[in-house]
Amino acid sequence: MGHGFNLPSPLAPNPPPNRYTLQRLGGTDAPPTRLCPMERALNTSRVEIDLAGVDRNVAVLRACARAGARLAGVTPDKLRFCAVIKQDAYGTGAIRMAKRLAAMDVDMLAVYCASEARALVDVPIKTPIMILMPTYSFDRNDALYRLAVRDRLHFALHSAHQAEALTELAARLGMTLPVHVQVDVGMSRGGCLPDEAAAIVQSVVRSSRLRLAGVMTHFSSPGTDAEFTREQAGLFKHWIESIRPAITEHAKTVAARGGEPLAVHLANTCATLRWHGLHGTMLRVGQGLLGYGPETFHEDDAPEFAHAASQLVPVVRWLSRIVHTHDIPAGWPVGYDRTFIAKRPTRIAVVPVGYADGYPRALGNRAYVRLTGLAYDRPRTTAGLEVRPEVGERGIYAPVVGRVSMDQITIDVTDLPERFTAINAEVELVGSDASSPNHLPLLAQLGETITHEMLCRISPHLERLYVAGEHPTGHALPETPSPDAHDAPAPIAKVMPADTTTPRRLSATGA
Repeated sequence: MGHGFNLPSPLAPNPPPNRYTLQRLGGTDAPPTRLCPMERALNTSRVEIDLAGVDRNVAVLRACARAGARLAGVTPDKLRFCAVIKQDAYGTGAIRMAKRLAAMDVDMLAVYCASEARALVDVPIKTPIMILMPTYSFDRNDALYRLAVRDRLHFALHSAHQAEALTELAARLGMTLPVHVQVDVGMSRGGCLPDEAAAIVQSVVRSSRLRLAGVMTHFSSPGTDAEFTREQAGLFKHWIESIRPAITEHAKTVAARGGEPLAVHLANTCATLRWHGLHGTMLRVGQGLLGYGPETFHEDDAPEFAHAASQLVPVVRWLSRIVHTHDIPAGWPVGYDRTFIAKRPTRIAVVPVGYADGYPRALGNRAYVRLTGLAYDRPRTTAGLEVRPEVGERGIYAPVVGRVSMDQITIDVTDLPERFTAINAEVELVGSDASSPNHLPLLAQLGETITHEMLCRISPHLERLYVAGEHPTGHALPETPSPDAHDAPAPIAKVMPADTTTPRRLSATGA
């Protein structure tokens, strides 16, 4: 006899839809009968990225760097801007972000490895791309060659061995390759010690196949260790002084050929927003593009920078929906290991997102989600973020109760209005309001991790939807900040500009 179950048919052979979309049309509550992994993810949650917020954040960071230069007693000429979009732009989509950042006239994009650079070759932009990981070779059949022949491929240079390899590569391909020599001042994650880095600079400026496009380093703890940050900045400044004769002569040669002046870059987002005197010829920032910066400030910080950090706009929202609700009596457990026991009759709602999607297991019994009172499958457009007059800007927050499972969480929705808790009601897992309990840095803290990891661990299978909300304009920083009482590192260097033979004082920045 039959058992009454309908066995599923084989998986559909059609490829899954593209997870990067600019518009999502309305759907139904009925799930597909056949799901591949990506289709399942698209059906359960999505990540919204606010592109206008990215624009706003670039403007804030640029204003901060200009003010930082003034605080350090340096006249801020045109500052170049390097946007770090490694690891698929921290999970927000490197291709779409590259297009938006190019439209904002950033001067360079930075990726981690060669494969990330290859993914951007056919993007219709002209912005140069820097590979941060040590890279040694490619051939004419490689997509990287197409970037190199257009003078759009830069390399972080970490060792003499890599310099030799790139010199041989450039000779074989008949071109000159731009490099940024990375000096290790206490991070020990890449680059080389100052003496070796100085020798590499000397070899690069004598080379006909390598062009010294920049010098760079990276701070280890600008948000937590002010004393060591000053020590690292001082070491980098001393190193710049040691290579001054070489880079001065090189600047004249580059200027005569119509090239860009040397880029000096070292501070990440946190250092950019916490220190004056480190904002140099090129910013190099990553998570600040997405609206996340230092969460706390101390007495050494310039108050203008704290104001700038408050002007950043978080651009990421992670949305899912309620797929099931049921009532349990007092004393009834919820989830694995019975970590939550209902103290009263409780209504539990199930949201189809778990640690397999990147929602940290540690958030069980700690986090809150926001119920918007809107339908998850409503039509979506790029016109802007929804206005919610019937709900209020904050909506209603509900606690995550019990363990976070592989593919679902449970939330307590007892006594809440039905429009917030109905099947298909939208649930905001991560919000764009910096004061909300589901703000990403707060969730990262509760999950015993950092904002970077929270962003990168969100499953790549989830749909990314790009919206263009509007944000207020205005000055993120005072036009004339006062350079008093801020014990920050001194300006980094005096570097020969491209159009004169007189040294000029500069500071420095990066990601």
